[in-house]
Amino acid sequence: MMNKFKSLPLLLLSVASINVPMVNIAAHSAEPSVFLTAENKALNRSDVNQVIAFFEWAFGAKFTTEQRDEYYSIKSNEFENDPVGTKKGIDDVIANYREAITEPEAEQNRIRQGFNKGFVEQLRQLPNDAEAKLLLSVYEAASSNDTASQSDDSSSGVGGISSIVGKWVWAQTGSSTYTQGGAYLGGNASRFTYQFKPNGTVEYTGIMNIMSGGCNQQVFQSRKGKVSLNGSTMTIKWSPGRFTRDFSCDRANNYTKTVPAESIKYQVRLKTDLGQNQLCLTRKEETCYSPTVVSQKW
Repeated sequence: MMNKFKSLPLLLLSVASINVPMVNIAAHSAEPSVFLTAENKALNRSDVNQVIAFFEWAFGAKFTTEQRDEYYSIKSNEFENDPVGTKKGIDDVIANYREAITEPEAEQNRIRQGFNKGFVEQLRQLPNDAEAKLLLSVYEAASSNDTASQSDDSSSGVGGISSIVGKWVWAQTGSSTYTQGGAYLGGNASRFTYQFKPNGTVEYTGIMNIMSGGCNQQVFQSRKGKVSLNGSTMTIKWSPGRFTRDFSCDRANNYTKTVPAESIKYQVRLKTDLGQNQLCLTRKEETCYSPTVVSQKW
């Protein structure tokens, strides 16, 4: 259930916003306006439509009729089990989505990349969750064509391991949160790092710090693996890793778990942006990492 995704409305706070038209909710006016009521809370179909609209924008895809119906069912079941938590989560998404639709298109693209990178990784950590599986299927269907075109763009390759040795980072910062008295509580930030070593090993760390009101959530992942290069294709055989979630306003559901071992292929290329080398990796979408120091050979 999406209660496992309490980070969703928080993640939305860390992404600035978007400048696309809102879905015309009136188009669904023939549908019942209320699914369920419980504990003085009502689950409105139009509210769920707006959550779907957000994911359609984020993933660059449209839900099919079957997927939309399945999502209504998932949210109905979630509301029956936790009406207060479900309604708050939906309201937070809608509020942040409406605030987000004010930025120019270039900023929208940056936000999509940042949101999808963190959120899709969370989806992959819940293979038995109905909502996670549904959202992941929408995302993967939309990104399959992009992967092929990006692979062609990376066809020149990067050479041997020595060409990528070093630490490479992608990071972004967002809004900060303060008390009414002006005291700093924390800010929204993400940082993802690959460190390649001359012996063909790689270490990965990913951390996101997310603020919502006075609540602070931190998600952390670390992995080690063995890397090989064949032209523009990089294969990393990841050993089991660690995934931790720490939410200050929901301590009872915090956890640390093991990420299973797996082998993943990436398309890889080196490029120069404003005079700086970048290492670009593509799986479902391309992310370009900058060196943490001036490139060096270890």
